[in-house]
Amino acid sequence: MLKLPLKVRLYTLLIICIGATIFISGIQMIIASNMIYPVLFFCMLCIVSESLAIPVENSSYISVSFAIGLMSILVYHPLISAVIMSMGILFYIEYKNGKYNHIFNTSIYKRMFTSGTYCISATLAGYGYLLGKNLVSYITLSSFNILGIVFATLTFIVTNIITCTILFSLIENKSFIEMLYKNTWIIKNFFAIAPLGIFMAIAYTNYGWFAVLLFFGPLLLARYSFKLYLDMRNIYFETIKALSNAIDAKDHYTNGHSHRVAHYSEVIARKMGLTGKSIDIIKTAAILHDIGKIGIEDHILNKPSHLTDNEFYLIKQHPSIGAKILEDVDFLGEVSRIIKSHHERYDGKGYPNGLKEGEIPIEASILAVADAFDAMTSNRPYRKAMTFNAAINIIDGESGKQFNPIVVKTFKDIMKENREMLINVS
Repeated sequence: MLKLPLKVRLYTLLIICIGATIFISGIQMIIASNMIYPVLFFCMLCIVSESLAIPVENSSYISVSFAIGLMSILVYHPLISAVIMSMGILFYIEYKNGKYNHIFNTSIYKRMFTSGTYCISATLAGYGYLLGKNLVSYITLSSFNILGIVFATLTFIVTNIITCTILFSLIENKSFIEMLYKNTWIIKNFFAIAPLGIFMAIAYTNYGWFAVLLFFGPLLLARYSFKLYLDMRNIYFETIKALSNAIDAKDHYTNGHSHRVAHYSEVIARKMGLTGKSIDIIKTAAILHDIGKIGIEDHILNKPSHLTDNEFYLIKQHPSIGAKILEDVDFLGEVSRIIKSHHERYDGKGYPNGLKEGEIPIEASILAVADAFDAMTSNRPYRKAMTFNAAINIIDGESGKQFNPIVVKTFKDIMKENREMLINVS
C-alpha cells in the first residue's frame, strides 16, 4: 500500500475507515440483539461462496456470495447484512497456482478495502430496501416488498461498481468513464444472481435455515457447471493458439503476428462496441486468419525477394484455403466466414470474392486493419518495419479504399487517446 500514489492511499484509507465504522456498529447490534449464531451461519455461507469464486478475465471473479448478501439485506438490519457480506471478503480462502491464499498470507489492505466497499454497498442497499418498502408498501412477493428489492439490488450494484471504479481509475490514472465501461460486465453477474437471493430469503423466513442449505446446494452446482464451461473454453482457446503457433513456425518471418493481430482486433472491436461472443469470434478469427498458409509452399512464404505474379496468385489463395479448413467445424463456422473475407477491400478490389462496403463482415474489416498495421510495423523478408506513424498514415490514406472508414476512424481514435492500450501486447 505504501508504494501506491498518495491519492490512492487516501482513498483506500477512507473506504477502509468507513467500512470499519459500519462493521463495528453491526457487530454491536448483533451482540445487543443476541443474534450471534444465525449471523455466524450466514457468514460461513458467504465465506464458502467467496472461496469458490470463479476467476475470469482481467483478474476478476464471479461469485455467488451476492445471493447470500442480498438475502441478508432483505432479512436483517442493514448494518447486520454489512457484517455478513464483509466477513466473506475478509476470510475467504483461494486456491491458486497450487497454493492456498488466505487473510494471513495475502494483502490485508486489499481485503480490507473490498470489505469496506461491501460494507458501504450492503448498508446503503439495506436502507434502499426500506425506502422502497415505505414508498409502495402494497406490492409484495411473499413477505418482501418488490420495489424495495429493486432499490436494494440497484443501490448495491451502483455503489459497489462506483466505489471500485474510482479506485481503478486512480491506480491506472485513467478516466472514470473509461474504467466504468470496462467493468460494466459485473452488472450482469449481479442481476443474474439476485433472484437466487430473493428466493433464499423467502425460503428462510418461511422454513428456516435448513431451506437455505437446500438452495445453497444448487448454487454450488451452478458454480461447478460454469467452472466446467470456463475450463472447456480455455481448452478451446489453447487449442486455437497451438494451431496459430504451427502457422508461425511455418512462416518464421511472421512469428507472433497472429497473436498481435488478435490483440489489435480485440482492442478495436471493444472500442467499436462489440462485446461477448463477437469479441471471442474475432479473437479466434485473428489468431487463425493465416491458417490457410499451411497450404502454401515454404519457399514462397519465406522468399526474401518480391513475389512473381504466379507466386502472388498462390499467396492470395490462403484466405479460401483457411476458410475451407475450418468450414466443416461447427463452432468455427463464423470464424471461417471472417477469415475468408479478411483480404476483401472496401472498394471491391480485394480477394477472393471482390466484396465491397457492407458486404464485408465488420469483423473482417476490423481484422484487415489490424493485420495491415502489424504487417507494416514488422520486419519482412523484403523490407524493414515501418514506424507506427508511417503505418497509421498509410491506413488513414486507404480509408474508404482498402479499409472500412468506420474501422479506420476507431483505430485512429485509439492511437490518439491511448496508444499504449493498442500496442502493449500482453
